[in-house]
Amino acid sequence: MNRKIFLILLSLALIFGWSSALFAAPQQEEAGPIKIGMYADLSAGTAQWGTDSEKGARLRIKEANEKGGIMGRKVELIIYDCKLSPTEAIKAYTRLAQQDKVAAVYGSLISNTGLAVSPVAEQLKVPVVSRAMDERVTTPKFDPEDPENPGPVNPYFFLLQPSAFQQAAIIASYAIDELGLNTFAMLYSPANAYALYLAKGFEHYVKKRGKTMLGGLEFQAGDKDYKAQLTKIKQLKPDGLFICNYITQNANAVKQARELGLETTFLGNNSWYKPMDDVAGTAADGGYFPHNIAEDDPSLQWYFKKYEAEYGQEPRLHSFSGWDDVGFILQAIEKAKSTDPEKVKDAMEATRKFEGTIGTINIDPKTHRPVGLKMSILYFEGAKIKTAVLKYYPKEP
Repeated sequence: MNRKIFLILLSLALIFGWSSALFAAPQQEEAGPIKIGMYADLSAGTAQWGTDSEKGARLRIKEANEKGGIMGRKVELIIYDCKLSPTEAIKAYTRLAQQDKVAAVYGSLISNTGLAVSPVAEQLKVPVVSRAMDERVTTPKFDPEDPENPGPVNPYFFLLQPSAFQQAAIIASYAIDELGLNTFAMLYSPANAYALYLAKGFEHYVKKRGKTMLGGLEFQAGDKDYKAQLTKIKQLKPDGLFICNYITQNANAVKQARELGLETTFLGNNSWYKPMDDVAGTAADGGYFPHNIAEDDPSLQWYFKKYEAEYGQEPRLHSFSGWDDVGFILQAIEKAKSTDPEKVKDAMEATRKFEGTIGTINIDPKTHRPVGLKMSILYFEGAKIKTAVLKYYPKEP
């Protein structure tokens, strides 16, 4: 190579920032641990959910590392506290995606934070595995008045449990087909995206089944007294009352309903689970609700033993969520044979028959939500939670 040509090539190299060679080899997979991100509420109103999910996630990663890791590399969990704040959730996700360079993120147990992070994930293109049940998290243009047409999917957000409309259909179907109920009312807070879409889904299913919705009574965020709404519901005399909020609100509602002498069958959401049995006591007796797991499910006893051996306590709902959701991410990385978030996202979208503790998860590529996933129907009796049906799926309207 003569001096003139060399100088020309050297100038081009400097202009384009080539540091070591004019023709660099393709970028190889980064060495070191595989990084998975997580953000959760660890200190605010749903901190128990966040800490439970963190324990399940860490247990899954510990097992993977004891088996040699993924692709011969150890797995590292990087976690931030989002404090139940949509703004903090966005900050945490952005930091995980841009600074920590994670392959994927486990987060958004809460719909309000999921709704905030969803459009950011679409921009930064690092996939999120979520428990946020509001349909708009995975399909941003979802119209509750036309749920059969979900609209375009967010390519970078995935839900690993029944969505709000799916869960609502399960408990509504059980109430109609197994309990023989025909008229319904609802009590919920529209400020909670999770509760709002559960209520909309429940009403949609009830009407499609030709049953009667007598009324949906609302309360505002922070309210603790629902007696005015419950008095109106008592006058409506519904066969079933759907109460679909968080644990404390649900417990307060059933206790106040009992005080007013409201005679109806209580129907709940998956937030009727522990510690609502302690908070509500016998006031919740006779109430039915859907749940991802049941303690007496024989197929889950191995997990109870593993978790108790690790932490010295029984697992709660989101302990299972952490195990499943991180397991789903690890499987996607293995299938992609890469930590490139784009390839991991593609592997997630193609996932069929992922065997989680809550059941077999098949991702619908059009919605990024599971299809055909059953839920257990549980009920309260003597302040105890018992199982009515281990795996239940709704009748099609």
